[in-house]
Order: sequence, then C-alpha cells, then structure tokens
Amino acid sequence: VREPLSTGLKSIDAMIPIGRGQRELIIGDRKTGKTAIALDTIINQKSKGVICVYVAIGQKESTVAEVVATLEKHGALEHTIVVMASASESAAMQYISPYSGTAIAEYFMYEQNRHALCVYDDLSKHAVAYRELSLLLRRPPGREAYPGDIFYLHSRLLERSAKLSDELGGGSLTALPIIETLEGQVSAYIPTNIISITDGQIYLQRELFLAGVRPAVDVGISVSRVGGDAQPRAMKKVAPKLRLDLAAFRELQDFARLGTDLDESAQKQLDRGYRMVEVLKQSQYAPMDTPEEVISILAGSSGVLDDIDVSRIDHFLDELLGWMKMEAPEYLESIRQTGDINDEMMQNIKDAIEAYKTIYRFSFGA
Repeated sequence: VREPLSTGLKSIDAMIPIGRGQRELIIGDRKTGKTAIALDTIINQKSKGVICVYVAIGQKESTVAEVVATLEKHGALEHTIVVMASASESAAMQYISPYSGTAIAEYFMYEQNRHALCVYDDLSKHAVAYRELSLLLRRPPGREAYPGDIFYLHSRLLERSAKLSDELGGGSLTALPIIETLEGQVSAYIPTNIISITDGQIYLQRELFLAGVRPAVDVGISVSRVGGDAQPRAMKKVAPKLRLDLAAFRELQDFARLGTDLDESAQKQLDRGYRMVEVLKQSQYAPMDTPEEVISILAGSSGVLDDIDVSRIDHFLDELLGWMKMEAPEYLESIRQTGDINDEMMQNIKDAIEAYKTIYRFSFGA
C-alpha cells in the first residue's frame, strides 16, 4: 500500500493517511459525522478514476435517499454504486449486502484493473442481522448473544481489500467500514473485533463534535497502520509533528482549564494549538485538493497565523487560497503534479502567506 487515497479532509490526510488497498475503520457514537467522512471521501474521488461502492446496511430508506441526493448534488453519483438493504428488508438480505457490494468492487479491481473504494455503513447493524439469523437457526449464542463465527464473518469480508501488484493489473480495493459505538465504548465486542482486522481507525468523539470541531477526529485514539507510506511527500514535510503537537495541546488544554498560570512557552504552544484546531476544521461536503490542504497546514504549522485572531483563521485561509489561485497558481500546480515540495518552495510559500497577511489586514482590518 503506497498510493495515497485522498479523503479531501485536512485532519485525516495530514495525520491518519489512507492508502489505496487499505482498510480504515471509521468508529464513533451515533451522530458524530461518520457517514459524512465517508461521503466526503466519495465526493473527493471525482475525476480521480476511483469507483466507489456505498453499502447501506439496515438503515432507514429516507436516510439512504438523503445520501443519494447529496452524492447527486455534488456530482459524485457518476462514479458511485449504491447497494442497499434497508431496515425493512429481511435479516438475510442485510447479511448478504456487504458481500454483494464487495463483489461489485472486486469486478473493477480484478477485471478492469481499476481502483475501487467500498464503504460499509454500518457493520454494527450487519452483525445484528447475522445474530438474528444465527439465533433463528438455533446456533449456540456466545458473547453478547453473537454466534461464535462473528469474527470470521467480518474478517472474510474485509480481507478481500487489497492493492494488486503491477503483474496482476495494479488495481486496488480500499475498505472504509463504519462502526457505531455506545457511549464511546471502543472495547465492546464488535468494535474490538473489527479494530483487530483493520489497518487503523478514525475515532470520532462526541465531545469534540458538540464543541464544533468537525470532523471530530480524536488524534489520541485514531491511527493509520500504513502511516506515511501512503502520504504525498509534500504533506509529510509540512505536517511531520502535527499529531504529537495536537495530542500535547489537548493535555495542556486540560491543564489550563484548572486556572493554572502557564509559562511563556506553554502559553505559546496553547495559542498555536487553538489555531491548528481551527485550521483543521472543515465544513461538510467540501473536500479540498492536496495542494490546498498542504498550504493551509503549512500556514498553521509554520507559525504565520500566530498573530491572527482565532475567530478569523477560517476566513483568512479561504481568502488566502483564493488569492494564491490567482497570484501564485504555479505553487499549487507544482504540488499537484509532483506531490512534493522542496525547501526553497516551502520558504517561497511562507513568504507569499506573509505578504498576503499584510493585504488581508489592509482589506479586512484584522
């Protein structure tokens, strides 16, 4: 797994990169934005040659209709196949639906040597459907009344994801299974099973979601076991310590809440952390290109934004990217073509951001 599969979400592409052929679990409580991350990723594959399969398991038909309408609105239905076994379907149909979706995705991987992405929304309901079938068949119940072969059920599904060698055509199948937790219990039976099968997980935290940090990715628990191997070199250079810095910031934030006086360096780290959280926030269904992500993160991590008010960061970045597209498109194009950024170019981009800061202050009085 070497080729990046860009989600268009700054926080994921910078800290939890996903590669083609990887299995990355999206896990969190209900209503924390799990499906939104999957849909953003599907929308971001537009014109990238990736066929997406969205498998809806045991969901309300109205919810799936909303998903389809969203994909259509953003022009993503042209490269997306939707497989649905709604809540009104039988347990047998819900049980078989993710395998059907994977078979469709495998056709593109093996027969057409193309790249495919399969989203299973969600495997908690799939396990419940299988449990219902098993109990009706009088199979002995195990932990939480699930049958003994529940692990095999999901491992045989997710282990069909792969990146083929060039001799076999070079296609790939990337899996994004979704799991719903109850009260953030990652240690429950089905979540631990699937965490042990997948190559990493994106954990969404309800507290962050309610605090307006969206996508609500918890950098402490989230991990990608492929890591930097599936990351464009430019992103690797601008965000090498981002995860550690954000984790340290969260600890410092808890410490600062106690009302303790912080020394100057800790206060600086705290101020930088608040700005990086703002940089990584992103609105729904607005995935970004890799060059735009790189420039946004570089602006935050290099300290250029340290003297801009936190409430203005989002507006500043929007205006900055618009200005860069008009005044310095060669930087964006170079990152897009090569996926890399050298030291000289990085310095030039920092200088350009500094120059734009003066224009921004003059135009908006910030």
